[in-house]
Amino acid sequence: MSKRAVSRPLRNDPAVRELLALMREHNTPGQEEFLAVLREVGRMEQQLSSAVEELAAMRKELAQVRDGPVKRTLTKVIHGLERGVSALTEHLNALKLSIADSCKQALTAVRERGASALTHISQFLHIRSALEAVSWASDFAMAQREKSMVHLRELTDTYREAGRHLKNAGRVMVGLEPLMESGGPGRLIRTMESLCEKEKGVYAFIKQRTDRASAALSRLEQAAQRQPSIRDTMRELNEKIVREQAERPAPAVEREGREPDGR
Repeated sequence: MSKRAVSRPLRNDPAVRELLALMREHNTPGQEEFLAVLREVGRMEQQLSSAVEELAAMRKELAQVRDGPVKRTLTKVIHGLERGVSALTEHLNALKLSIADSCKQALTAVRERGASALTHISQFLHIRSALEAVSWASDFAMAQREKSMVHLRELTDTYREAGRHLKNAGRVMVGLEPLMESGGPGRLIRTMESLCEKEKGVYAFIKQRTDRASAALSRLEQAAQRQPSIRDTMRELNEKIVREQAERPAPAVEREGREPDGR
């Protein structure tokens, strides 16, 4: 895997922290929805980090196994899982970068236009496509996991059959009837099966969280639509200034050449 883990947690990004502080300070509409997006991304980060660690531990354990058909098949399974996790890592990092860049743009707007720019935060959060990419990556990871399970099932069946034949050879030698059912898979295969089930849960969890983050983003966009745009706000302010100037009485103009005593 080229990217083993998600880098810095999104909530620790300086631009994200600064924007959140400003939104709290000014009680900005939509801050709860924005926080909801960040929470869902944080949960994705935690789950993906756990998946990366478990895959690394399994690969380390597999490295200690003697080379042979079992090791080669389990290595294929690991490769399939790693491809899925790598895609998720790449797209989740891209989503985090998109959110951080959006926060920087929003902060620039606040410095240029004032706190009123905070009410239009959704105009800077161009992250829907990045969210959709993470959702796609979770589907891709699930597909890779299913391909890995095919190899694992084939290995399990082969292992069981070989074990049954070995046991039956011994039973025949002592005059016992052969067994019709095969024994269970080895410890390493069972561990890999357990890992595949955990990975399935991680991918489903991330898929669910992208849906929730997308819903929170939609609520944030709807809240922004109920707020006047920055351009409308500036236009209304300029019109108010013009009206006030028009309504203000003109100052008295003193006529030139007039004598101090009024004559």
